[in-house]
Amino acid sequence: MFQCPGCGELMEILTNFHCLSHHGMTKKELINHYGAPKYVSPTMSRDVQKWIKESSIISKVDFDVAQAAARTLVKRS
Repeated sequence: MFQCPGCGELMEILTNFHCLSHHGMTKKELINHYGAPKYVSPTMSRDVQKWIKESSIISKVDFDVAQAAARTLVKRS
């Protein structure tokens, strides 16, 4: 992620559209005025990492329930 040197907004890449629409200057002008955008490495707290890990994994029970529902629908067709 890059941080806009003008406003601090985080984005994948600093675009000319952002510079013109938010700051009224081209990307080149913005960099000359404020300096280059800074690369920001996103960091997450351990709680957030744990939540992502736990919520991203489908449990066996969830999988079995979905499979049973799918089998029921297939049998009806």
